[in-house]
Amino acid sequence: MSTRTRRSEGPRSLRELAEATMATEVPIDLKSLTSGEIRELVHELEVHKVELQIQNAQLRETQLASEESREQYRRLYDAAPIAYLTLDSGGMILQANRAASGLLRIPLSSLISQKLSRFVARWHQDRWHLAQRALAKGKDSTTLELDLALSDGGVVHAQLTGASGTEQVPPEQGEIRLALLDVTELRKTEQALRKAAAMVSVVEKKERQKLASDLHDDVGQLLSLASLKLRALGDALGGESDLRIRELAGILAQTRQRVSSLSFQLSPPLLQDVGLVAAASWLAEDLERSYGLVVRVPDQEELQSDEATRITLFRAMRELLLNVAKHAGVREARVRIWSEGEMARIAVEDGGIGFNAETPQHGFGLLALRERFGQLGGSISVTSVPGGGTTVVASLPLNSETADAEGDSG
Repeated sequence: MSTRTRRSEGPRSLRELAEATMATEVPIDLKSLTSGEIRELVHELEVHKVELQIQNAQLRETQLASEESREQYRRLYDAAPIAYLTLDSGGMILQANRAASGLLRIPLSSLISQKLSRFVARWHQDRWHLAQRALAKGKDSTTLELDLALSDGGVVHAQLTGASGTEQVPPEQGEIRLALLDVTELRKTEQALRKAAAMVSVVEKKERQKLASDLHDDVGQLLSLASLKLRALGDALGGESDLRIRELAGILAQTRQRVSSLSFQLSPPLLQDVGLVAAASWLAEDLERSYGLVVRVPDQEELQSDEATRITLFRAMRELLLNVAKHAGVREARVRIWSEGEMARIAVEDGGIGFNAETPQHGFGLLALRERFGQLGGSISVTSVPGGGTTVVASLPLNSETADAEGDSG
């Protein structure tokens, strides 16, 4: 075989021949090469050998750097103040750091190969099962709160943030990585704040009842007495004086009506005697009489809630309806009252001009309501766009005991 034929069938250069020879360790047919080609081939082999040595050195450096990086990560992982766990798709613990061992109060060696569900309180088992299934199927991340039942009988309220495997690992085979944060003290503080807010609400309610009673009994009676005396004076004087006195008596009667309305709004007796739906119907009549706003209150069952919840929802309803009367640019609104699970909800809806709920100048009242309801374990949800009307949903626990129970369970 000639050199020309060999080169057309094999590597296109001596360089490629040298690389192929070193890669496959196939012996070279030196008889088919000239002395010049042999010298050139030897040179190429030496050059390629040096290149391989450099590459090997670089690979060793990269490997050492990778091992050092892994070791540094391991030290940081183990010493992190936040509990970290790595689970398989079935929920078994593959890796854990010292913070996780401390949080679950179990030695690190005993923690590995345990199912995390073993530590989840029975009332949150379904919650964890759904979260685990979502993460195992490849959901990017999830955050939820779980109660962890410890072997010593204690309960830890933990905030859990989880992420599934990477794109290179199929979700059904991927690992689940979790971070657990102990929020027990935070929840206790929130519960204490809710109790304090509830106590403030009770004191405020008593003050409102006293003020309403004073307005109705004292101021109302004095206005009634003044009206009677003016009427008697008008009967005695007669003529033009009588007409003016009757006008004054009419003004006093309107004032008495407004005082009576104000005393009712401060502490509606219907809230105590009948319920929130009945108080909403009275409020609708008062707003139509005072502001010309027609409020539709559909027939619905009364809420089975405590008095503090009814009073707070009534005050929110009144404030929201006054906002409609003053700012929405319409003369009609609708109120819905219902319960959902352990929550009492009201919705105030209008078809008015709407607004951007995120704009500060339109949101101070709503921010105050959000803060108030948040302190009591509730929430305020606003749906509004310019020109598209507004719907505000206010939610509170049906009973103050419910709020405390939710605080205990996280």
